[in-house]
Amino acid sequence: MQTINANTQMLQKAWATLPLTKIKERAFQGAFFSVALIAMAGWVYFIMLLLVKLILWFLS
Repeated sequence: MQTINANTQMLQKAWATLPLTKIKERAFQGAFFSVALIAMAGWVYFIMLLLVKLILWFLS
């Protein structure tokens, strides 16, 4: 009887921690995605700035 109780307690703990692990995984993915998005926006800004400088250099 004790092993059944121990097994059910272990299962209850596993099910209780399952949503937390999903939240942690999604938070990590979201943080990685946001950093990648900011980096890509920075590169786009940098390239556009260089293109504007090049166009102004041609026109001057």
